[in-house]
Amino acid sequence: MSAILLVARRDYFAYIGAWGFWISLLTAPLIIAVLLFAPILLARAEPPRVLTIVAERATDADAVKAAFASNALRDARGEISAYLSATAPSLQASAVAAFDAAQTREAAIAAARAVVAQHAAPNALAAFPNPSPRYRIVDPPARDIQALRPYLDGARTLSNGATIYGALNLRRDAAGAPVIEYWSTALNHDEPTTLAHRALRLEMQREALASQGLPPGEAERLQAFDPVIVQFDPRSSGEEGVTLRDRAPSYAALALAFILWSIVFSVANMLLNGMIEEKSNKILDTLLTSVSPIQMLAGKLLGVAAVSATLFLFWGALGGTLLTMAADRASDNIFGQIAAAFLDPRLLVAFFVGFIAGYLMYGAIFLALGSLCESVQEAQTLLGPVALVLAIPMMLITPALDNPNAPIIATASWIPIFTPFLMLIRAPAGLSWIEIAGQGALMFVSVIVILYLASRVFKAGVVDQVSLSSWRGRKAKG
Repeated sequence: MSAILLVARRDYFAYIGAWGFWISLLTAPLIIAVLLFAPILLARAEPPRVLTIVAERATDADAVKAAFASNALRDARGEISAYLSATAPSLQASAVAAFDAAQTREAAIAAARAVVAQHAAPNALAAFPNPSPRYRIVDPPARDIQALRPYLDGARTLSNGATIYGALNLRRDAAGAPVIEYWSTALNHDEPTTLAHRALRLEMQREALASQGLPPGEAERLQAFDPVIVQFDPRSSGEEGVTLRDRAPSYAALALAFILWSIVFSVANMLLNGMIEEKSNKILDTLLTSVSPIQMLAGKLLGVAAVSATLFLFWGALGGTLLTMAADRASDNIFGQIAAAFLDPRLLVAFFVGFIAGYLMYGAIFLALGSLCESVQEAQTLLGPVALVLAIPMMLITPALDNPNAPIIATASWIPIFTPFLMLIRAPAGLSWIEIAGQGALMFVSVIVILYLASRVFKAGVVDQVSLSSWRGRKAKG
């Protein structure tokens, strides 16, 4: 045991003594925060995209402009409603009613905000959304689409310096049916055409009703038919529908699964690179004069595990403090509710059990592979199948989030090399403690088997000097 501890101590201090360790220790939380929140902040910081409309008929242009205004109003309503459902559920209905009663989008946002202010809800008012429209429609600077080309490819700008994001050219074919042409350098963005299509389809319905002697307004009445949708969780005893609070554990599980996958892969890769370096520099030969191959394998696993534990203690203390502070305001803050989900006992147990078992399984496999390689290039030829296996749970995560109890997901979660990741995804969906204990026990039995097999391979690689190059040489001679 003392020899194992000596190897572990040597590897531990070798890793934490490097500048890279301290840089990753301090910057990783910042990088994760940027990855999580940057897309949201960038989306909110992006100014409205400037669009222009060229149309043969003024009625077509008016219909499309009304569709964009309606879409902006609907987006603002949805954002405010979702925000209030998480921060001030008791005010949601009255604020949304005030929003709907207003005449314009700006007045609607102000009316909803006034309801929250009247009922003295400072926590809900502090971050009350003030969403800007996604698109801004401007008058075309030229009379036809060909003359608009310099504005669309960036060669010219509007008088105020703004760049036109795209242009909708609305014309009618020989039969009088609308044709929508969308001109933009953003080739993968088709939302404007979708909105224009809906608007002109409604315009065609108006025209068809008018041709049958019915008032055009009948089309709007039919279009307004909209059933109310409420989702319920059968496991809940309450009568309220599913809210963000109920969905937050699934989002937390998804984030933790990606974090776990990244950590396990990174740490196992650290073991592989360290093994190849020490083998190529003949450092292993010196160490093996004092310890056995099995002690070397166990010591290296324990040493890097201690490095991971150091990272987790720092990140856990920092993250746990921030999550606890946010969770204390879970009833008043949308981020607090998401933070509370990360503190769910099932998720925490599944994460730590999955990390320990996943690290030992993949770490032993990577060490065994490293013992058979003389260089990084040789290791890359062996890493292909392992990387493919590691990618499988990532491919299953999205369908698991959609239906965590699907037969293929439930079956795959009992395959030990997939269990650490899929157990996390299934935990919020009602995975029982018995199932968590069963899957954890199966993983640790698999760890014992994999450690035994890895030790045999490790011994062959570091003692018997078996390697890919020597095996290929013997095969060529044969």
